[in-house]
Amino acid sequence: MRRSWALALAVGTVLVLSGCEQVVGTDGDLTNNWPAMPKAVTPTPQVGVCYTTGYDTTWYGDFSGAVDCAGGYHRVETVYVGSFSGADADRSAPPLGGSASRKTAYQQCQQAADDYLGGAWQDGRVGLGLVLPDDKAWTGGARWYRCDVVAYTDSNYQTEITSGSVKDGLKGNRPLAVTCLTLKFDSKGYPTDFSDTSCDKSHNTEYIGLYTAPDGPYPSSDDARRKLGRDGCEKQLSNFLGYNGGTPYSNYIGYLPGGFDEDQWNLGDRTEHCYAVAIVNGSPNNAHVVGSMKGLKGGAPKRG
Repeated sequence: MRRSWALALAVGTVLVLSGCEQVVGTDGDLTNNWPAMPKAVTPTPQVGVCYTTGYDTTWYGDFSGAVDCAGGYHRVETVYVGSFSGADADRSAPPLGGSASRKTAYQQCQQAADDYLGGAWQDGRVGLGLVLPDDKAWTGGARWYRCDVVAYTDSNYQTEITSGSVKDGLKGNRPLAVTCLTLKFDSKGYPTDFSDTSCDKSHNTEYIGLYTAPDGPYPSSDDARRKLGRDGCEKQLSNFLGYNGGTPYSNYIGYLPGGFDEDQWNLGDRTEHCYAVAIVNGSPNNAHVVGSMKGLKGGAPKRG
């Protein structure tokens, strides 16, 4: 149809130029007073929309993969849409990774995700990503950024939840919250197997909160990162067990830092998950407890 319309328009123009009569409704001058073509507008994403495509830091196409979050299969859900302004909007390309502009945008993403989920997003089995337009869309006028959440069935962030909305997932009975787990450890104390469970069932590990490292460059060595995480999670364990900042001493409970993520750190999220780990006969592999370990100080958790 478009090819036929273009041909008819060309023929009509020839007739006007070669004829002696003026076309009705014109002034006889075909070079002025024609309305300007509408300016092309790049599409803008919407909050509360889900997409069948997986998370990517850069948006490459249209929004044809958008679906109803409550309905069919999807992989990400948009929880906030913001826009760059001022000097950031005047750039010839989207703000670079690690820039202050991206950090500011991601900070807004985090605040919005907390509101959307109903609690601190890092306390949930979710990931939060920042999506920017690609260079082509940016050149076309796109100045938005999108905050997408990916939900997982497990606290190891391996299996995605592909149906239903994440909205209010950390309210009420908190279906997306990280709670208790059963871990197996090797001889050096590193986890080798991982499964989520409810705290009223047998487990050996419990999520106790987040440690946020001071602002600064990402620690360059494994040892520096481990020390930073251990010191931070020891303070979390102190508060969790009821020592209120004092040295947490227990023959029954240790702690495990979850580890920092460099990409998140560069976006301004310097948090690390901290876990309390039950120990029996010197090993967490022998521990089977029921209920929370919170407030036990040096006491033994309930065996299960």
